[in-house]
Amino acid sequence: METLKLNCATCGVDYEKPIEFKIWNDERSDVFFRWSLTYCDTCRRAKQIEALKQLPKVLKALSDDVKPTE
Repeated sequence: METLKLNCATCGVDYEKPIEFKIWNDERSDVFFRWSLTYCDTCRRAKQIEALKQLPKVLKALSDDVKPTE
């Protein structure tokens, strides 16, 4: 299997992902998927957890901005 040789943007560790990740990433706009090509698994998981912790704030901001429809 062909792999991509990558370097974590946070901790600098070298890691590899299947080449298919690059192909799939080019077809998707999912930030969590893109993070798999930017961060090692440990740093990616930590970043995902922090992002998901912010979800209630995002939902509240969106709901506060919604104007009622008649």
